[in-house]
Amino acid sequence: MLGLALLGIGLPCVSDAHRLDEYLQATRISIELERIGVEMNLTPGAAVADKVFATIDLDHNGGISPDEAVAYAKLVISSLALNVDGQNRTLTLDGYTLPALADMRNGEGVIRLRASAKTPRTAAGQHNLAFANRHRSDIGVYLINALMPVDERIRITAQSRDTLQNEFRMEFKVYER
Repeated sequence: MLGLALLGIGLPCVSDAHRLDEYLQATRISIELERIGVEMNLTPGAAVADKVFATIDLDHNGGISPDEAVAYAKLVISSLALNVDGQNRTLTLDGYTLPALADMRNGEGVIRLRASAKTPRTAAGQHNLAFANRHRSDIGVYLINALMPVDERIRITAQSRDTLQNEFRMEFKVYER
């Protein structure tokens, strides 16, 4: 036991690690009766931060203007696809924050986006949702998760993802009151 404990002392702490050569894109999807919400945290690793920043900083002045920030947020949202019950839904940008380049270069700068799609009031019964993220597939790594519905009438019954986790399918059931 003592030998194992001493061996562990010399190992690096994984929780202190930062992504280096990937663009982590973590997406959370929420379901409401008349709305689908999408929250994204995008974290460029230190080795790819300049590539991501070059896409944002269109005038190449080393900063992010409000116009550049909203343009990038809209670019990301336009690379997402949402389908509910066989009907494509358009996501609308609801909010965003972008970090400084220095934070991105350290692998710690998180781009935060919120978007939503209105849906006709979801009737009682079984429903399905499909979501795909095609943003920066050259450097992207993806995570997609469903949030627990706030409305107790909505229950998630199944979830599946492709191996890259940039495509997500969910089945959910809406119960009558």
